[in-house]
Amino acid sequence: METLRPDARVDSNPGSAVRLDSDSSVGMLLKALRFDAPTDPNLDPECPDAGAETHGGCDDPIANGTPFDLWELARSWTPGFCGSGGKRTCAKKECALDAMTATLTLHGLWPSFLKPADLGGARGATSEGKNAAPRRAAVEPANANELGAAASCFWPQNCAEPSWLVGAEGSSSWRYDPALLPQGPENEKLAPAWYSGGLGAHEWPKHGTCASWADTSGSVPGFDQASYYAATFDLARREGTPAGLVAAAGSKLALAELQAMFGGPKKVALGCTSKCELVQVVTCYTQGKGTKDDPVGPNAQIDCPCTGVRDSHYDNSCAEKHACAEVTILSPEQTGCGGHPSPSPDACGDVLKCCPGVLGPACTGDAECLGESGCARCAHSGHCTNEPRGA
Repeated sequence: METLRPDARVDSNPGSAVRLDSDSSVGMLLKALRFDAPTDPNLDPECPDAGAETHGGCDDPIANGTPFDLWELARSWTPGFCGSGGKRTCAKKECALDAMTATLTLHGLWPSFLKPADLGGARGATSEGKNAAPRRAAVEPANANELGAAASCFWPQNCAEPSWLVGAEGSSSWRYDPALLPQGPENEKLAPAWYSGGLGAHEWPKHGTCASWADTSGSVPGFDQASYYAATFDLARREGTPAGLVAAAGSKLALAELQAMFGGPKKVALGCTSKCELVQVVTCYTQGKGTKDDPVGPNAQIDCPCTGVRDSHYDNSCAEKHACAEVTILSPEQTGCGGHPSPSPDACGDVLKCCPGVLGPACTGDAECLGESGCARCAHSGHCTNEPRGA
């Protein structure tokens, strides 16, 4: 797994992962050699397999009697994503010259389990990452180790429509409807892949449908599509991007320093490429109980569980899978996609405020750019550009 964002959150060969039995003599020896050594400050003694395991989700486990009790907010470090897949990722609209921003942008909000659900092999499951294309698993895993543990399910996916939503008056559509996404340039900047890359068409069917289930019977209202988007965007906006992370663009941070920006190693899972370039940040939250004082949805931030999140070699690959003592925080200029050249005082001549290859004045809407010489609109980057909309 070299890229961790909308199109490829899975290993290039997920079936190749081998998990040693920690109770075997070989496993105990490896633990003694690797995890008891005091010389490696990056290993978490409470989660010794941090970033090392392969996990999978399963289809519709909530209706099978397992309610979800954890939310994972996944956000992408945009330059890290843009630089992670060469021409393929550079071709994304959010990676264009006038669109890429050195900020965390929304990937998704995922219902999950604090402890892996034991389904007893009753339902099909996949060993794919959370961003693999939705598909219905028709058969049980051929090998129990595909999930990292026999008959375990680490997150729900592809859930059926709950009874409370069927025919519910005033509820939003069950089928994906991009018109229900929050509108406006602020939201487009917060989640560019949802608007320019159609990421919502993946996130709602696979993850959002499960957010509609507040109980195992499907009778207690969870989120409909519109309220799922509202909760997702509100949480991402509230969390924001740490100022220290923005300031570090173009340089490196010690893994521990980067973790501290999000509350420490228990509070965050960090996804990296094999070059230790930051791509994704995952933080965890409780699920509301569905009462008046504690409505359904992401509530208090909590420690991300070791099993299922911090030990995931997809979500937390910076920690062990790639053994990153330092993490590179790519700037737009370092992605190989073009980036934002440093503005030159005379690049636009003495008159133009917008010209190719130079950031125009800061903006929040098109109206702020129309009066500036050479500017056509406000781009996703939050700066005016000379390129007309649709160019």
